[in-house]
Amino acid sequence: MKKFLSPLPIMVTLLLLLIISFGFYIYSKIPKTTHLNKIETMTVKPHYSLSFQGVQQAKQSYTLYYEPSLGISSDILVKNNETISKDTPIFKYYNPHIEKYILAKKNLLSSIQHSNKISSDNFNQQVQLSNDILNLQQQLQTRIYAPIKGRVTVLHPFPSKSHTEIMQINSDERIIRAKINESQLKQLKHNQLVQVSIKNTRQFEGKILSISSIPYKTETSSSFYYVDISTDPSYPIGYHFDLHLGTTEYELPDKVIYNKNYVLVIHNKKIIKRNIKYIKSKKSGYIMVSNGLNIGDKIITHPSASLLESTE
Repeated sequence: MKKFLSPLPIMVTLLLLLIISFGFYIYSKIPKTTHLNKIETMTVKPHYSLSFQGVQQAKQSYTLYYEPSLGISSDILVKNNETISKDTPIFKYYNPHIEKYILAKKNLLSSIQHSNKISSDNFNQQVQLSNDILNLQQQLQTRIYAPIKGRVTVLHPFPSKSHTEIMQINSDERIIRAKINESQLKQLKHNQLVQVSIKNTRQFEGKILSISSIPYKTETSSSFYYVDISTDPSYPIGYHFDLHLGTTEYELPDKVIYNKNYVLVIHNKKIIKRNIKYIKSKKSGYIMVSNGLNIGDKIITHPSASLLESTE
């Protein structure tokens, strides 16, 4: 008697093979997830037409130096860290040499007055000596007055050497002062906006307040000028800044272009296509993008359709 195989196991086997084949087919059609951290990118940075450095300074500053010809240090008339007005007396000299002249003339005047001679010459001599004494007494002490309003910093309260810094007065208003050469001067103008940064991190935006009309230094090949820029007064005097004259354009290598008018940007862990407007840069192999990008965008340096499809 012949035995026939049951069709049920065969059908189950075929059904399992069919399910496995279909599942493999579906899996093969699912796009593989791209590891974004392995994709080579570049960060969009502004294109600067000019970069230079500046230092935080008081808008007005005055330094008092010791002048021995005026006498010896008699008294500092203001306190350290005190805010004073213009024309405030700040320092007093006393001249002992003048005192000796006064004493000598007083002795001479006294001797003439006690003499028995009475004549017009004698009288005129007394008048002259009295006037000399009066003038010398006015020179005995010399007061120095503040030429500006500001805060006092006492540096050397008891100076002894010529041109020793006694004190400095700094106005509360602050500026950034930069030094530029004559070739850079052509790119600057009054009220021009300047990007102010520290170690490549943007801090704030300043404005050109003034450009010196005459150079502070001249060399054989170039002259150098001062430029004053508005600032954030919270930064201390002496702080150094990087200054940039930026544009709204971004310079990128032309290899980032995708499909003629696009770039691929990684945004929120996805790859997106961004339409841009650009022209060729003067720098070979680069473009100047005027629209479609923002500072800090991460651009894929080697874009391809497969990268874009992997996250769609």
